[in-house]
Amino acid sequence: MSLPSRLSKNKNEDEAPKEGAPSDPPAKINHKNILNLFFYIFNIVFTYGVGTNGWFGNGTNGELSEKYQTIITPKSTAFSIWAVIFIFQAIFAIIQFLKRFRAHPMVQQGVSYWYCGACVAQVGWTISFTYEIMPLSLVFMLLILFSLYGLLYSQYYTESTGKLVEFWLLRFPFAIHAGWITAASALNVSVVAVSKEDPADIQLAIGIVSLAVLHAISVWVLFNLKKGPNYTIACVLSWANGWIYAELQEPKDLITNTFAPETINGVAYAAASVAFIILLQVVIRIGMTAFTKCRGDRSAASDDEEQHTSGSDGMYDAKV
Repeated sequence: MSLPSRLSKNKNEDEAPKEGAPSDPPAKINHKNILNLFFYIFNIVFTYGVGTNGWFGNGTNGELSEKYQTIITPKSTAFSIWAVIFIFQAIFAIIQFLKRFRAHPMVQQGVSYWYCGACVAQVGWTISFTYEIMPLSLVFMLLILFSLYGLLYSQYYTESTGKLVEFWLLRFPFAIHAGWITAASALNVSVVAVSKEDPADIQLAIGIVSLAVLHAISVWVLFNLKKGPNYTIACVLSWANGWIYAELQEPKDLITNTFAPETINGVAYAAASVAFIILLQVVIRIGMTAFTKCRGDRSAASDDEEQHTSGSDGMYDAKV
């Protein structure tokens, strides 16, 4: 063997990876991972400490919600969705430290700093609502909404694996949060009107427009997203409307003293209709997706069959 050949062989052997050696070093935990956990804890401590347990002595969120009852306030059972939100976000805050997820694009580029912003805004909302500064609480509510939709927008344009584990652990916790804050933002507008003691016709108009806006958003997230529908937000909006109907079956004194029975029943039926229509839209969208996939599979199968009977350039072989 010549000297150049021997040198080339030795060089190739040196460059070849050794068996059992890792190809890439594992990604390190960075400041984004740490901030996600920190702000989750920060948020849940304030939300449950101040909002649920009334640490500031100004009443709990439940007590204040009843004090500022609106024509579109859902039944208290609806707020149990917060347990789902915080449980899934707790799972996210923990698993994003694992090697498999810590450098995942959905965490680093998708969630980025948006979740931190949402948590800070939510703490601001909790404090302002506790002190009954309702216009300020609306500002913070809209900031939460902006942060969460910014997060979802960022994830929407982040490369996705399309796997269920990615959806449930890295995307669902924020989609369900965004869905609920969408409904809560509409409610917060009505709360401001009640706090200002606006007349019944103004409160009614705000309530009706709110239901219409929530339905419009459900249409948008189901039928207008090019990469696929967001079923989570749509289902949460249906959930909220369903519990608005349930609450108006036994309305609080503030509602019965403000609105006529016919008005209360009308809003209740409208909320129930919106809840049902959104669910119907979800079923239709699932059907459309299934039909499109089925048609695509048939087209692919047909193309494969043609390819088997054609030459390498895709044209049918001519018989001579």
